[in-house]
Amino acid sequence: MRRPKAPDRRLAVGLFAAAGIGVLLTAGLAASPSLLPAPSPRAARELVALLRAGEGRSWLATYDFTRTLANGRELRATVSEGRTAGLHVLTAGSAMTIESPTHTYDCTIVGARSACDEDATGRVLPESEVLRVAIAAGAYGVSRTPGTTIAGERASCFRVLATGHGGLPDAGVETDLCLAADGVTLRDRVVHTTGNVDERTVTSLRRGVSMHDVEGLAQGFDPETGHSRR
Repeated sequence: MRRPKAPDRRLAVGLFAAAGIGVLLTAGLAASPSLLPAPSPRAARELVALLRAGEGRSWLATYDFTRTLANGRELRATVSEGRTAGLHVLTAGSAMTIESPTHTYDCTIVGARSACDEDATGRVLPESEVLRVAIAAGAYGVSRTPGTTIAGERASCFRVLATGHGGLPDAGVETDLCLAADGVTLRDRVVHTTGNVDERTVTSLRRGVSMHDVEGLAQGFDPETGHSRR
């Protein structure tokens, strides 16, 4: 999953922004080892499998998003995300990212007009694959946390902690995830190295949507968006 690049686009919440596995950093990111729950290979496999399942389904979701800055200031936004097998759209405020199997576009609204630029890196690796490789490289450990109910759905929850042996730019030092049985993210919380904390919680979710429905999310961002894509 790609996190939009420009500063205002960072409100569009994705967990692991990476066009390739080579973005693994070498800086030490972890908290004191004594504070970390014991990582579980089984929990890691379960999390990756759930993420992969969610990437293979069709759904539309709306989230309440809050960024809490290190100084305590809060920024709020509504984030919309839609996915089918051939299209992934993420919108937040004046920013949108569109991913197809072969192309990725970063879009923004400036004034009364919108513009979309194709990302030269091309296809983005699935979040599940980026996380799988990061875990295998020893950059993160995964543990189960107590399940909960979110928006009427039972969620399986996980904690992803940096080990101090590398990391992903937007995964931070800790990511807490709660996912539905079919892999759709219901809540996530990311603690960044800067001290900022990003959190989103689902407020509406519709499954079994069509390509037309997800395209409609992009068109709803701005009517000219469709003409900006190549």
